Amino acid sequence: MQTNPLVSVIMNCYNSDKFLKEAIESVLNQTYKNFEIIFWDNQSTDNSAKIVQSYDDKRIKYFYAPHFTPLGKARNLAIEKCTGEWIAFLDCDDIYDKDKLKLSFEDLLKKQNKNKIALIYSNSFFIDSFGNIKGKTKKNISGNIYFELLYNGNFIVFSSIIINKNILISIGNINEDLNYCEDYDLLLKITRNYDVIAVEEILTFYREHSKNITNTKQLANISETLDLLNSISRFNYYGSYTRIKILINQSYFLFRNLNNLRKELSVINLIKFLIKYKVLILIIPITLLIKSIFLLINRNNFK
Repeated sequence: MQTNPLVSVIMNCYNSDKFLKEAIESVLNQTYKNFEIIFWDNQSTDNSAKIVQSYDDKRIKYFYAPHFTPLGKARNLAIEKCTGEWIAFLDCDDIYDKDKLKLSFEDLLKKQNKNKIALIYSNSFFIDSFGNIKGKTKKNISGNIYFELLYNGNFIVFSSIIINKNILISIGNINEDLNYCEDYDLLLKITRNYDVIAVEEILTFYREHSKNITNTKQLANISETLDLLNSISRFNYYGSYTRIKILINQSYFLFRNLNNLRKELSVINLIKFLIKYKVLILIIPITLLIKSIFLLINRNNFK
């Protein structure tokens, strides 16, 4: 592996002009210089094209989609344009720290088993529309994290990841049948057979605002995630312990999102949803008890 491999930073855009300049400049200002920006414009009708084309930088490669596609398909089309050894994904409303790429590859170079590393991610700040910090990610785990993701849900900000291109292609890229949890599905596929590096520094800023998919499509996002976990449990011949842990993950994920569902759905649709996932609803008290026990055990271990 080269000491400074080319990184393709994919920016998928659809009417994202509000924060676009800040996002692009966070890449251009990187202290690590061996990168290209693959800018995939998914038929935007705002000023996105004008903004990206205003930069006179050969590292920015602009592509206008021949027709509008869902995000998963758009990301795969952008992947086809990448020439880098590693691929990063930066949403057009998120930001990199200036040392994002530099520190990520410094950590990779320290590893003995580089061929086993498929993904590098970092801690992230959550910011609002004005750039004010609202919080930060709470987990930062290196190594084999497949079961951590499977049992406890997705804790990785997608804009913080950098993926080995060959490994990404070998697992079939992004699942285009998914519209909301394709990020989670991709992380599960990658980490099943490969290790990851978690960079300790906070190097990504994830912007939370009213137009985030997680805020505008709550029901579809929650349903698709629950169904994904259900299919993984059913078709992977896992033993009882793993199946129970996945079930607990589903139940806890549902519990954390119940309030959002209540705001989005009518009473009738909420009832229909609760009936569909009645088993997960019924075990919520047990799930909360188990989570509390594990929390107490972990606290005692750190004393």
